[in-house]
Amino acid sequence: MTIGDQVRLDAPTRAWLTERALPGLSLSEVSPLPGGFTNDMRLVTTRQGERYVLRRYLSSETRMRRNTCAVETAVLERAAPTVPVVDVVASDPHGTATGWPTLVYRFTDGIPLGRALAERPAAADAAGLGAAVGGVLARIAAVRLPRPGSFHDTTLVPAPGGDETADLPGFVERCLATSGDGNALTPDEADALRGLAARTGPRVAEVSGHSRLVHCDFNPKNVLVSRESGRWDVVAVLDWEQAFSGSPLYDIGNMLRFAHLYPPAFVDGFVSGYRDTGGPLPRDWRELSRTLDLFTLADILTAPPDADCFAQARTVLLRHLSDEPGPATHRSA
Repeated sequence: MTIGDQVRLDAPTRAWLTERALPGLSLSEVSPLPGGFTNDMRLVTTRQGERYVLRRYLSSETRMRRNTCAVETAVLERAAPTVPVVDVVASDPHGTATGWPTLVYRFTDGIPLGRALAERPAAADAAGLGAAVGGVLARIAAVRLPRPGSFHDTTLVPAPGGDETADLPGFVERCLATSGDGNALTPDEADALRGLAARTGPRVAEVSGHSRLVHCDFNPKNVLVSRESGRWDVVAVLDWEQAFSGSPLYDIGNMLRFAHLYPPAFVDGFVSGYRDTGGPLPRDWRELSRTLDLFTLADILTAPPDADCFAQARTVLLRHLSDEPGPATHRSA
């Protein structure tokens, strides 16, 4: 993680940290951390040499449902026995003390998976890296939940009929309708996205009723890895604010969205590691996972956090269109 310049904490947050979250410890410095696009992340270093992450949940309007601080803490507790996650130290789930929902957890040393992949590891090394990541995803997928759907409280029991990802064409249409002035899709590209969702959307019914833990943002920026004695391990899976109950194929589609940019051995190792650790894979898993990832892709394309992210997502859309030919494909290419 890259540590930036020091920043100041507001008085209520500093008081909560020193008196309740980290009692007995004195703060040395606070620096901004790169994190998600909807939360504020700070690295807190104490005079005792310990490091913690202060995560503040900022209110924002998003089309993808996001978990509250309290719910994300409950997800971390549920996953912790079998999945490498951060060690939660304290939380102010409703912002009673700090003014906004706040979570504090121990800083985890590790290499972002994206950086490890950017170094273009040799085939054998890339395969081992992929196997480690795939194995951890299988352990996430092994967490069973009562029914599919979003988490509304800390019980992690979705409401009956609460599966909000059953209608892909409808979700795409809502994204396009609320895209705002920053939407860089051309009218032809928007029509192509609609057509792709209409053609592939019926596949979503194949995973209806699946109720495994889904991270929903399982990609190289949220996976920390380490390498010791020539062996790769995943040390933490970060950022569970979009987690829900559904099909593990959502996470496979997310990780493989930019597979064309990764070493082929990583992708093969990822799939093998997932399968060998007991991860369920139906015969048509590639098509299903790619279709399920359209939920996230549509959100990015119509509300991109930055120009680079949009450009990458647009490239993936065009690849999907070439693989799923239809009338709109020729107009958008």
